[in-house]
Amino acid sequence: MEKINIVVVSNSTEYKVALKNKLVDENLAIIGYADMDASAKVRIKGFVPDVVAFLMEKDELDNAFFDFVDSLGLSAYGASAVILTERVNVDLVNMAAQAGIRQVMDIGIGGAEFCENINNIVARERKFSPATTVERKTRSNVYAFFSGKGGVGKTTICTNTAVALAAQGKKTLIIDLDLQFGDADMALDVTPNETIVDLARDTNGVSIDNLTTCCTTHSSGLSILASPNSPELAEYVTSDTVKQVLDIARNYFEYILIDCGCQLTDPVITAIEGADTVFMVNDVNILSLKRAKVCLNVLQQINQKDKVKLVINKNVKKNAVRIEDFENLLGLTAYSVISSDFKTVNTSLNNGQPVITFKPRSPISRDLTSFVNKLVLEREGTLPAKTRTSFMKK
Repeated sequence: MEKINIVVVSNSTEYKVALKNKLVDENLAIIGYADMDASAKVRIKGFVPDVVAFLMEKDELDNAFFDFVDSLGLSAYGASAVILTERVNVDLVNMAAQAGIRQVMDIGIGGAEFCENINNIVARERKFSPATTVERKTRSNVYAFFSGKGGVGKTTICTNTAVALAAQGKKTLIIDLDLQFGDADMALDVTPNETIVDLARDTNGVSIDNLTTCCTTHSSGLSILASPNSPELAEYVTSDTVKQVLDIARNYFEYILIDCGCQLTDPVITAIEGADTVFMVNDVNILSLKRAKVCLNVLQQINQKDKVKLVINKNVKKNAVRIEDFENLLGLTAYSVISSDFKTVNTSLNNGQPVITFKPRSPISRDLTSFVNKLVLEREGTLPAKTRTSFMKK
C-alpha cells in the first residue's frame, strides 16, 4: 500500500508532539512540519503531501486562515486538508467545508480513530483523482551526507552521487554546507562566481531566481551551491538561510544533496532536520567507529535517528575493524558499502573528474553506481528484495 505523507502545520510544539504520538498506523508518516507564518505556503508545496494537518487554537481559525487554506490549491495535486482543534462545533465544520477542508477533528482524538479517518480521506481522494485532470507533483528528496570525522570520503560520495543523478536526467542540486572548508566545487572542477553567502546576504531574500543565480552548473547539468570562499564568511549562513533554501529548492529540484560539515553546527542540524535521509559516512577504523556512535547519540537526542542510514566507505577485505562492528554498535545495517581505491580517487580529483566518469569500470565506480541506482529505485520505483541485498553488500 502506498504510504500516506502528512505535513503538520502549527505554532504549538505541544500539538505537534501530540499528533506524532497519534500515528499508530505504519502506513502514515509525517514528512515535514511548518509554522503558521509567511513561509508556510512554500514549505507545504515543497513537501507535496497527501494530507496537510492544521493543528490550530480556536481563535486562530478566522477568515484569514480559511483564505490561506483556499489559496494553497491543494486539490490541484490531490492533497487534502484537515483541522485538529479544541471545541469543534457545527459552525466551524461548515466554514471548513466551504474552504475545501475535508474534516475537522478534536485535538484529543484517539490515535486509532485519527489514523482511520486519514486513511478514509486519502482513499476517497485517490479514488476520485484519476477521474479528474489532477497532475500530482513528484516530491523532491533531500539527502544529507554527514560524518563526525573528516577524511572519510563524504564529499567524494556526495559529489559522485549528484553527478550520476544529473547524468540520468534528474534535476539535481548539491549544497555544500561545510561552511568553513567545503570543497565540493573543487572536487567537481568548477569555479563559482557566487556562493551560498551571496544568497544569504541578498537583500531581496531567498527566491528561486536568486538561488539559481548563485548556483554554478556542472557539465553533467548538476547545480552546485558552493560553500563560502573564505572561512570567516561562514557566519553569514544561518539556520534560517538553510531552511529557506531547502523550502524553495524542493519546488524545483528532484534530488537535493547536502554535503554537511563534520561539526553539528546550527545550519547543519537544520539541514539534517530538513532532510528525508541522513547518510552517515564512515571509513573502517576505530576512530570512525567511536565518532559514529557519538554522532548517532546526538541525532537521537534531536529525534533524527530514524532518518540515519549507514554508509561504509574505503572498505578493504582485511581490517581489524569490520563492517559488523559498526552494525552491532550502532544498531544499523549497512545501507551501502564502497570499495577502497585511494589511487583512483586521488587521480580523479587531480584531473578534475568524478570517479564514476573518470574510471566508470573500476570497483569503486560500480559501488557508487549501485548506490545511486538504489536511491532512484527506492524513490521512483520498486526495489526487489534480491536487488536490495545485492546493492547493500558486495
